[in-house]
Amino acid sequence: MFARAYGTAIRPISLGRELLGVIDSMDNQSVMDPHFVINLNADDFAAFADIEKHLLRELTEVATQYAEQNGLKHDLPITVALVVDESLKSGRFAISSQTADTQEHAPKDHSKETLTTQTIPAVQSLINAVLVLNNGERVVLEGDSLKIGRQATCRVVFNDSNVSREHAQMRRTADGWKVLDLNSTNGIKINGERIVAEQLLVNGDELAFGTSTARFEIS
Repeated sequence: MFARAYGTAIRPISLGRELLGVIDSMDNQSVMDPHFVINLNADDFAAFADIEKHLLRELTEVATQYAEQNGLKHDLPITVALVVDESLKSGRFAISSQTADTQEHAPKDHSKETLTTQTIPAVQSLINAVLVLNNGERVVLEGDSLKIGRQATCRVVFNDSNVSREHAQMRRTADGWKVLDLNSTNGIKINGERIVAEQLLVNGDELAFGTSTARFEIS
């Protein structure tokens, strides 16, 4: 996804590294402001339009993981937004939060960076999405989709008569991992609520497939 950004010298990986730098500078003894803004010139903002959802999802997941690993407390989920700032020249950006030092994180000169079609190391490689089963096993979610059920050909197999042979399907989408009930007998519950349609998962969701359970984690 992050192979290149069309029409801008700013690389997505540079945004990710700078965002982690802003988080790293925060006081881990205080509750952090979880809302981050990436300020861009209008031309650079437009160049990210096609991958904006993907980019913001990955940056949010990476920021959340990094904050958790470094013991930073936040009362609300971390969010990342792109904002146009006409005071910035093309090829430059600034990342800030309400608690960030505006001088320390002033716009940096990235004007010498050039657009390339070479594959850039993906921010996504810093994270893993996993299902933690009730026996402690951690199943890394790989590829674009997987099935969950009692049948041996499923990626996640529950030896449970309350689980249908092909009970559920999980798939990776532009917004994140989603789960769908495959007309199972006993259905799927997320955090105690039975789902009636495909649903987007968030970090920490508790899933129940019949009487077998798993937890969705970004780790």
